[in-house]
Amino acid sequence: MPEPGTNMAPGRRWRYVPPELVAVIGLQLAGAGAGVAAARAVGGGPARTAGGAVAGVGVRWLVLAGAVVLVLAVLVAAWWMIGDRSSSLSPSAEYLIRPFPVSPAAERAVGRGSVLAAIVAATWLTWASLRHDFDLRWWSVLGPLLPAGILAGFIWRVFTTRVGGPIGVGCVILSVCPVVAALLGWAVTRSLTLL
Repeated sequence: MPEPGTNMAPGRRWRYVPPELVAVIGLQLAGAGAGVAAARAVGGGPARTAGGAVAGVGVRWLVLAGAVVLVLAVLVAAWWMIGDRSSSLSPSAEYLIRPFPVSPAAERAVGRGSVLAAIVAATWLTWASLRHDFDLRWWSVLGPLLPAGILAGFIWRVFTTRVGGPIGVGCVILSVCPVVAALLGWAVTRSLTLL
């Protein structure tokens, strides 16, 4: 008989990994793989003008934009893929934070757009890394920001879930928020050492 509230057999809870999380990580890996494949197939990288400094500055701004888009798109994609977890456990159930009024069609469009943006940004950054336009050491900054974005999307879904009590929110605050803080702290510290 499954455990109450789940479709899992008793004693198997520790093996459960949300399929949404697996999908987001798979999309990140697919984007990176597509970037490697594109760079190898073409044998080159993004087009550069024969001018040097101006082209280098333009590529640097595109790399920075790609990194920002990747982090934000992963956050929104995780939020969308996790989906609305609202439930009314009791007649007195209330929101901790009331979610933004977003129609399902708009949520779907934003979610799909963010998945596409994450794939394109990951492909661009991988390609730029192979062409040495993006210093590989900066992946040690960008890397922790991606799981932090996934966890931030999860935290937002938990905080905007209609619940009967604060137990789930408290567990997230005590367990997930310190992980996000550690990842962000690492990213900031590492970026300061690379400057």
